[in-house]
Amino acid sequence: MSVNDPIDNNQRSELRVPHNETLYVEIYGVGAGTPDDALSATLCASETVDVSANGLQVKIKDAMQSGTIHRLGVIREKTGERFVLMGEVKWQKRLPGQAGFMTGLLLYESDETSIAEWKRAVADMLSDDGFPDGVDKTCC
Repeated sequence: MSVNDPIDNNQRSELRVPHNETLYVEIYGVGAGTPDDALSATLCASETVDVSANGLQVKIKDAMQSGTIHRLGVIREKTGERFVLMGEVKWQKRLPGQAGFMTGLLLYESDETSIAEWKRAVADMLSDDGFPDGVDKTCC
């Protein structure tokens, strides 16, 4: 992979937690316009590779257009917690030798989501994953 490869090029400003979670992405059909058009929504199951307070890196079966915004449903297998988030597809790369894509999603702040609860959960994940006490977790 090249230096400009998004998978190798860490551009996040906060800590990532290597974390495998179940992720469901609601994708709305072309011309659907808004998430209110529930008839045009389809669900794609995926899994997270790593998470942070403001982003996810996921393996997903289907291509997603960069710049598109999707409703995301994240279910923590470990705790059963569920989060409704909104995220923008920042980059996508076909997985070598496999079907599917590695996808980078930037999470948005929104009153209609559980972003605050997500950020608290990521902070808990940082604690659970054994980060030293001296690591600044306030970013997450």
